[in-house]
Amino acid sequence: MDKQNPKPRLFHARSIGSLANEILSASPTAKVRGITSRGIFLQTETNWIIYLSKEGFRGPLTVNLDRHTPALDVPSTGEVVQISPGQISIPDANLLISTKKASIWQPNPPGTTTRQTGESARLKTFVSNAYLQKKGSGLSGLLPTLLDIQMEHTHASQSAQEFTDDILSIQKSLMRANLPVISKKITTVLGRGGGLTPSGDDFLVGMILTLNRWKDILKVSEGLDVFNRQIIQTASGKTTTLSVNLIKCATMGLADERLINALDFLVSGIGDQEAVMNDLLDWGNSSGVDALVGMVTALHSNAQM
Repeated sequence: MDKQNPKPRLFHARSIGSLANEILSASPTAKVRGITSRGIFLQTETNWIIYLSKEGFRGPLTVNLDRHTPALDVPSTGEVVQISPGQISIPDANLLISTKKASIWQPNPPGTTTRQTGESARLKTFVSNAYLQKKGSGLSGLLPTLLDIQMEHTHASQSAQEFTDDILSIQKSLMRANLPVISKKITTVLGRGGGLTPSGDDFLVGMILTLNRWKDILKVSEGLDVFNRQIIQTASGKTTTLSVNLIKCATMGLADERLINALDFLVSGIGDQEAVMNDLLDWGNSSGVDALVGMVTALHSNAQM
C-alpha cells in the first residue's frame, strides 16, 4: 500500500434524509464547515448544510452513519469533499462514506385530521415538565407565560426576558391569523442569541414547522405560501446558513425527528411523553426547548382563535 496515499477508511450510512439525498445527488463537491463531537457539517456549493451524524436521530439534512461506526478521523474545517453516486469522500482525512445501502428517511404525514381531545391539558403537562427540566436554559422561561401557567420559583434567563415582548407580540398576531403582520415581526427575533442556531431561530423553526405540518388542522393555509417565501427571504440576509436551512425545511413541514415526534405528540397524543420530551430537550444545548416555545406559541394561539 502506498504510504503517501493510504487506503481511505470506509464507513457506511444507514439512513439519509430525503432532502439530503436530493441535494447530494446534484452536488459534486462540498466543504467541511463544522465539526462537533456528534458529527461533521458539510456545506454544498448551493449553501445547503448536510450533517454526517454519529447519532441515531434522523433529519431531512442528516446522513446517519452506522451505529457501530468507530471514531472518525476528524477532518479540518475547509477541507474539500468529493461527492459521487453512492458515496461521500473526504480525501485529506482519508474518509469514504458509502450511502449505497442507506434507507431514505422522511417523516410520515400527520396521522389525524382533527384536533384531539385533551390537547390543552396535554400541552400544559408537557410544557410544565419541560420547563422543570430546562429551567433557565434558552427561552424556557417563556413557557409558563405563554400558557399562563402558575409555577413556583419560575425563572427566566436574561436572554428569555429580552425576547418576551417580541414573542408575546407574535403570539397575539397568530391569534388573529395575521400572517403578513407576523412576517414583519419575525425580523425582531431572527438571528438573536448565540450558537450555531441562535435561540430566536430555533423558536421560529418550532413555530413555522407547526404552522406548515399541521396547517389543515390549524386552518392557516391561506397566505401560508407567501408567508413562507417572505420568511426565507428575510432569514437569508439576517442569520446563519444553518438556521436558514432549518427554516427552509420547516416551511416544507420537515425537521429533525425529535421535533416532529414532539409536535405530533402535542397535537395527537401519540407517543410516550417522557421519551418524546427527553429526545426533544436533547436537541442541542437549548435548541429543543427554544423550538418548543415556538410550537407552544403556534398551537396555543390557534386554540384561542
